[in-house]
Amino acid sequence: MTPPKLGWWWVATPVLLLGLYAFARGEVRLAGYVMAAGVGLAAVLRLVLPAGRGGGLAVRSRFVDVATLVVLALGLAVITHVLDLHPRR
Repeated sequence: MTPPKLGWWWVATPVLLLGLYAFARGEVRLAGYVMAAGVGLAAVLRLVLPAGRGGGLAVRSRFVDVATLVVLALGLAVITHVLDLHPRR
């Protein structure tokens, strides 16, 4: 039995890792936007790639996968935008 091919998931992975790196350096807002872009990139890849090439991005139907990734990307971007990073006195 051969393991399943993960396909194009690796294209979005460096963007997500860059977001984690920015977070580790203390750039919380930048990290949130970069990670939202990484999830958005995964949504675009799932949308445009043929069904057999989706690999690790293909979990359910194309519509459900893309809708879920878009909602997650937009939610992360909105949460990052409204995040209050200044402590209150």
